[in-house]
Amino acid sequence: MSSLAFITDDSPVNRKLPAAFMQRLGWTIEEFADAESMLQRLPDIQPALILLDISMPGMSGTEACRIIRANPAWRDIHLIAYTAHGMAQDREEFLDAGFNDILLKPLSLATLTQAIAPVRNAPSAEA
Repeated sequence: MSSLAFITDDSPVNRKLPAAFMQRLGWTIEEFADAESMLQRLPDIQPALILLDISMPGMSGTEACRIIRANPAWRDIHLIAYTAHGMAQDREEFLDAGFNDILLKPLSLATLTQAIAPVRNAPSAEA
């Protein structure tokens, strides 16, 4: 698995911070403004990780997660919900949809590093 990550969020500001943090940790980043364009890219290249906003115009992050999890070729992608929705029932819904973890906005380098640590072949903090 590569150290490529997709960051999908309709807000450029909400893509910029995690992209900068992850690049500092040695990740290669591709950014997407919507779930549809990210899903169109998946057959071409498979990232190790996808940071996926939940509330976007068009397809939600939860819908995109379910599509990814339904495809056996993509089952090893580490999916992280990136959201402002932090209630217990929201967390349960995201995990039921197939997310591996949930990051609440705004994020910090420490919380992001912890969330991506389980990804195999992830660049280390020493990179």
